[in-house]
Amino acid sequence: MGNLSNLKAARALGARRLVALAGVGAAAALLASCGGGTGNDRDSGPNKTYLRVQASDGEADALQYQWRVTSGRIENRNANETVWTLPDGPGLHFAYVTVSDGRGGYVEQQYAVSTDALGTAAPVRPPVVHTAPAVADFDGSAARLRFISGDAAGNQTRFVPPGGGTPVARQVYQPDVVVQVVEEAGGSTVFSGLSDLTGEVSLPKLRAGDTYRIRCATSPDAALADCGTLVGGTEAGVRRVVPTLSTARNLRLFGHVGLEDGGVCGTQNDYFALQRAATVQLLQADGSALSAVQRVNRFGDYALDAAVPVQASLKLRVECEGYATTLDVPAPGAAGYSAAEPVELSHLVPNSRPRIDKMVATGPDGNVRGRMIVPLPDVQSNVLPGADQFLAFKGKDTPLSACMYYRAIGAVGGCDAQGNMIDPISLDDWERQHKFKPYDEGNREVSAKYINQMDLNLVRFMRATRTAPDNIAFVVCNHPGPEHGTQAEVDDAIAKGLNGEREVACVAMEWSTTPGVNGGRPFTKFLTFAPDGSLLPSVNLDGRGEKYMPGTCVACHGGSQYNGKFPEKGNPSPYLGSGFLAFDTGNYLFSSDPKLGEERQSKAIHDLNQLVLATEAGADTPTSRLIQGWYAGGGTTLDKNYVAPAWSAAEAQTPGAARFYREVVGASCRTCHVSMGARFDWDSIVLNPTRAAAHVCGGTADLYSNASMPNALVSRDRVAERVTADPALATLMTTFLGCSAPLPDPAYPKR
Repeated sequence: MGNLSNLKAARALGARRLVALAGVGAAAALLASCGGGTGNDRDSGPNKTYLRVQASDGEADALQYQWRVTSGRIENRNANETVWTLPDGPGLHFAYVTVSDGRGGYVEQQYAVSTDALGTAAPVRPPVVHTAPAVADFDGSAARLRFISGDAAGNQTRFVPPGGGTPVARQVYQPDVVVQVVEEAGGSTVFSGLSDLTGEVSLPKLRAGDTYRIRCATSPDAALADCGTLVGGTEAGVRRVVPTLSTARNLRLFGHVGLEDGGVCGTQNDYFALQRAATVQLLQADGSALSAVQRVNRFGDYALDAAVPVQASLKLRVECEGYATTLDVPAPGAAGYSAAEPVELSHLVPNSRPRIDKMVATGPDGNVRGRMIVPLPDVQSNVLPGADQFLAFKGKDTPLSACMYYRAIGAVGGCDAQGNMIDPISLDDWERQHKFKPYDEGNREVSAKYINQMDLNLVRFMRATRTAPDNIAFVVCNHPGPEHGTQAEVDDAIAKGLNGEREVACVAMEWSTTPGVNGGRPFTKFLTFAPDGSLLPSVNLDGRGEKYMPGTCVACHGGSQYNGKFPEKGNPSPYLGSGFLAFDTGNYLFSSDPKLGEERQSKAIHDLNQLVLATEAGADTPTSRLIQGWYAGGGTTLDKNYVAPAWSAAEAQTPGAARFYREVVGASCRTCHVSMGARFDWDSIVLNPTRAAAHVCGGTADLYSNASMPNALVSRDRVAERVTADPALATLMTTFLGCSAPLPDPAYPKR
């Protein structure tokens, strides 16, 4: 940011965050883990760890337990205690427990343990080499359809808030819509399936310029109808579809089914393979069914349509796991039930989610190991409508889609039906392929050591090399950052990282070719490896749950070809349309050791940025313009006071624009946004409240978009802390974004 006061504020935020992590270190929450057991474990000895969680329930419901770990092996008992056999080798490792009450309430808790002190050696794996499967690629992109209740005129459902009041617009995304997508020219069906709990379907790649017809039905008992057309493009996008409703289905019933504590019934947790939701079913007075059983969406809302007698006594059956009730549907007016007059029927289940009171791990000697990972109690990210949405706005992958992505880039030999990786490569295999030391063959390796405390508060050891004009690779290994941000702690954190202590994960990125993909041109690929070098399918970047590859990378690196989830079948193209992130020293802290200081490393960081430039399509891409702007004065030292020309020009009309760019856009948004392409490039687009309203300010009918940006927890909390402490900056934020703090969702403020 180029501003000492803001640097101190960011350091203070890092310190307070680490207090909440109970001493585990920032990486435990910010780059917390990567999923999947490694298999290198033992049943006894120092690796054996006993885990116990203490949970309570306000309604005294019987609690159920499920366990998962990112490395090693855990006994998945339905009990509040279990045994975790830690993996061999050093590093930070993570366990998860999900506790449920049988009536729709779910809570998850994370726990971190370091194996550095155990002294076990990491396994030695034989070399593995795979060839990516052949792909018959073509010009086009994938797409997502999001189904929304309403009518062709754009009328929205309007909910009466609990306790009464003026009805407010609230979009209802419709799950389990029957969807068929047909190629208009040839008549072949390219997709057939159901929308998910968010009302979405992810389509396969569509040929650019071709027209496809969408056919859909709101329930299995309704006939497929024409729901519009879709033209294949060159960039992925989301198409909002309002299903065509038959006038014969004269009842439009909608509402909200939630828990009394503000949550929704059930959960959608891909790491635990859990997808639970409330259901509703329309009944006649005698209990016979008038509609199929229908799931409530992940926001707690539903909308159904049915053909009913104009004057009738109707009921709605509501179930939330072990809870069930039957409600009377409001009686119609004198004219009877009419599709033109939707009816609301909402219900709050008398239940609250369980609470985690304590979690502890002990070794064979009874000594406590590790700590719970808990969010800070007083940060903005905790009170957002979707507090677990981070790094998931652009899409959510699954174990199978993550494995299929790795298969597509040649990192695994195959995937089983559950998404378990068959014969995965290791970090050593990947480094050998890209000729990192000690496998170098005359290629130059560039490296830098720093802390990105303004972003994730991680000690990062970045290395990069170029082995051919079409092959550039980066690998960064991460360790916890300083607890309070003093220079002494910065030095200590970097020194500990240099000693290999508490390594969390290594993330590898390559710009390389795959035969038959992207016209033979190189493109960006992502891989994540555990401390012992094993390949991992998921990552938890900010303590809000595991997010699977590659979607968690697309969240910041962009994905013009990514459709919300990597395909789970066939031989899909691994081309995501992603990019590398530029290296911004304005967001870094450095050691006081001259050899590791900013001045001594400025040439290395310059060279890293030049490698990023080499992966860009030309000199006029957003990332290229940003890097060129940093070094416009010549030399190898990045200009941390750089302001993009569009924002410098805006200063004349709106004083403070340059400051807002430096302290908000530059510090919290810029590097991700420039990697996403021209439509999202805030370096060339001066923000306006209309453009940002839903994504930053929230409070709109579009629940999916509300308060979704920044899509990283640390960036969100950093922005909030700055504007809270600085009224002038808060005013600028309102000027350019429309608000200084996000609003709750309409009617039902939580999710």
